[in-house]
Amino acid sequence: MELAEIQDQQLMELPLFDQIDRNDIRPMLTCLGAFVREYRRKEYAVLDDELMAHVCVLMSGCIFMLKEDQEGHRSFLTYIQPGELFGESFALRHSPVTSVSFLTARPSQVLCLPLAKTLHTCSNRCVFHETLVSNLYEMLSRKNLALMQKIDILSRDTLRDKLLSFLRLQLTGDSKAGASRGLSIQGSTVTLPMNKSELANYLNVNRTSLCRELHAMEQDGLLLVRGDSYTLTECVMQAQPSGPVDERNPQGGKPLQKASAGCRSAGAAQKPQIDKAQRDLHSG
Repeated sequence: MELAEIQDQQLMELPLFDQIDRNDIRPMLTCLGAFVREYRRKEYAVLDDELMAHVCVLMSGCIFMLKEDQEGHRSFLTYIQPGELFGESFALRHSPVTSVSFLTARPSQVLCLPLAKTLHTCSNRCVFHETLVSNLYEMLSRKNLALMQKIDILSRDTLRDKLLSFLRLQLTGDSKAGASRGLSIQGSTVTLPMNKSELANYLNVNRTSLCRELHAMEQDGLLLVRGDSYTLTECVMQAQPSGPVDERNPQGGKPLQKASAGCRSAGAAQKPQIDKAQRDLHSG
């Protein structure tokens, strides 16, 4: 696909171009020598040990960053959603060779910007180029925060704790605090931009274990699941962390493992309203 085929609105929605005038974006990309690549589902965008000379921005789709060992085992490190960067950490190194692979989870479009031209302003010293570099560093800091949030989530003792911690973070809707981009939130219901297989990869568990635990959490009155929408019940939403902070439970207090009988009854009574809210969310 040619860069000229990309809609202006699609470019303006990218955080990398925040505070850059619409009329300046295309001339800037032409000056930088940017180009667009398209990938099919389950296609490698970047392979391990590959030379990385570009800063890449995902425009559409979903991409996993993963590490593969010599036996073929995969460790899914994180996922990239539309608007997010990938590969920049390797491109910025003195030896810009990747130590991970980037695999598409869905058909994806990627905007590639040559790193050398992106970091160093041209002879014209365009103001928007300085803004671009500032946005780049802001996105790098957000990405580091998201990785820290994932470490915190995966450090929880049980899959149940991991799920509750992850969903509570997503319900904040704050991408600056580490929540995913592309969420839909209505009340205590969040619709994720990933399916259950992708969520299982993110949590480093198999899909069967994830679905089994989600079913058990529904039975225990903690949440309701409809497709990619998750509703935390009132008891979970009202549970406030308390107690001293320690390394094993940084939010304090004891993890909520099971709702009381009263909460489960309330959750069942809440189900018709939640179903309606989820239908409204999808129809909107």
